Amino acid sequence: MRGNKRVIKETVNTVVDINGEIQETSITNVLQFPQEPPYVKLYLDDICALNDVPESTRKLLHHLLKRLGWDGYITLSARSRKEMAAQLGWTDPTFRNQLSKLCKSGLITGHGQNEYMANPTYFGRGEWRQIVAQRKAFELTITYNAAGKTVSTRGVADKSVKKKAGPTPDMFGDDQ
Repeated sequence: MRGNKRVIKETVNTVVDINGEIQETSITNVLQFPQEPPYVKLYLDDICALNDVPESTRKLLHHLLKRLGWDGYITLSARSRKEMAAQLGWTDPTFRNQLSKLCKSGLITGHGQNEYMANPTYFGRGEWRQIVAQRKAFELTITYNAAGKTVSTRGVADKSVKKKAGPTPDMFGDDQ
């Protein structure tokens, strides 16, 4: 990120009293960060459809993204998990099962206990420069072959890889 910002303008304001003594000096620097690139607006249902996320799991994603912090993370305490499960009409095991499916889809990834990172390729909250940094720290790999597609995600500092369960054999229209 260091190479992307640069000083565009520097302004020095000096206040001098009637005796000619400097009373106050202020320096203003204006920095430029990379601009947000042009984007295509995708809705959650479209993102979920592209990632083969079932309808029931989509509902959970909607609830989780309401809790997305400025740092790109979603923290779920035991209380908030129970509240969300109740709102969705689910038991705790069903909630955990749906959360696991969401992690396997690559839309979120687990980080520590009860903390999840929303995939910054799809979701961002906050300043653009922070989203760019989050994207650099998150790796999404989609592999296509004759057997279907495999999605894997990981944090760059995290050595564990989370893979979507199995390829989707019908993606090339070769239903057997």
